[in-house]
Amino acid sequence: MGKKIKAVLFDLDGTLVNTLASLKRNMDLTMEHFSLEGVSLEETKKFVGVGTKKFVERSLEKNAQIWYEKAEKWEAKDEEKAMDLDLKGDEVMELYEEAYEYYRSIFPDNCTYKAEPYPGIPACLKRLEEKGISRVCITNKPKEEASIILDKVFASDSFTLVLGDNGKIPLKPNPDMLLTVCKELGISSEEAVMVGDTKTDLDAAKNAGMLSIGCLYGFRDKKELEEHGAKYLVKDGEELWQVLEENFLEK
Repeated sequence: MGKKIKAVLFDLDGTLVNTLASLKRNMDLTMEHFSLEGVSLEETKKFVGVGTKKFVERSLEKNAQIWYEKAEKWEAKDEEKAMDLDLKGDEVMELYEEAYEYYRSIFPDNCTYKAEPYPGIPACLKRLEEKGISRVCITNKPKEEASIILDKVFASDSFTLVLGDNGKIPLKPNPDMLLTVCKELGISSEEAVMVGDTKTDLDAAKNAGMLSIGCLYGFRDKKELEEHGAKYLVKDGEELWQVLEENFLEK
């Protein structure tokens, strides 16, 4: 039985909103701009979760690795050719700053592409509001980007607070974002629960001394959620509400 809570903290991508198609689209357009290979849906699931910068970096690494692997094959036959291929990989990684800025520049036009709330989530948020429970979105993407998505997908009063990357506060899995929210709400970490779909969210909760709920419908699998300490696992927003009502809310 969990402690009665005053706030529920939600991750964004893969927890509140299915943004997989929009994330992939934004990165595909970015890679295409630099004549590079895009990302698959499965790669998108793996690459996201630790902020936009890491998503861009991992997508570039995928492309650079193509050249590095070619270089390895040539090392024994032609060392000079192998070095040239290695340099091509390095040149891909040197595009990082430009690629990141380009991704950010086209994000507003693409971030809501096929984005939709997961089943049962809007109703869960409404029920929490009726219970007087604070609803907070904590994401590793910049707040202005998160707000575009949330404003498009949910009612304007769905969230008490939205906290994102401001370039100052450490991102999840560091606990600072979660603890900052608790401080703003005037509650302890034991009076909140974190809901997320990746180890990044669950580790952040653990580091903050907070219980967590893992979303099986999100971007990662059951094994990852269990290994990183999810107290409960849910398959949709309706089941999330049931877990919250039965274990964390006043009757």
